[in-house]
Amino acid sequence: MKLLPLILLAAIGSASAQDRSDYNLNDGKIRFSVPQDWSAIMEKSDGNPQAITFHVTDPAAEGTDDMASVTVKTRQLKSSADFADATTNEMLLSKAQTGYEAALDGSATGIHHYFVMRGQTRYEIRDRFNLMGEIAVQVRCQRPILKTTTKAWTSQFDQGCDSVANSLK
Repeated sequence: MKLLPLILLAAIGSASAQDRSDYNLNDGKIRFSVPQDWSAIMEKSDGNPQAITFHVTDPAAEGTDDMASVTVKTRQLKSSADFADATTNEMLLSKAQTGYEAALDGSATGIHHYFVMRGQTRYEIRDRFNLMGEIAVQVRCQRPILKTTTKAWTSQFDQGCDSVANSLK
């Protein structure tokens, strides 16, 4: 009989570990999934705004201060009509960053693609904006542009970012 509680405890522990690729904000109103090898490094799940930031390991950045990350940020709006203003405000903050340069790739509606400087390193950033009910959701994917980052890693990073944005519920 003592074995049964241990088996149940182990099952619960392994289920929790698997669930760590699924996250939510705004009391579960916004749900999304991330690749299992991404580590949550910052989480603010109360108040307004709310956000979770994930570290995405790039072997080329090891031993440096540079880091690829993905942040899902939410802001509860008074009404859905405030979404355009919220998006514009986020874009203005982006444009105020050091070395801001818009990407000239014909970004899709709802995506702000640009570059900034962080110290001596140039970063590529894609902000995606969605309105879910009366909650503005921003998915920010940012990565340092490093000479030794492989095309395969960059492709995997971009696919992971797309999967987070597509998983929003």
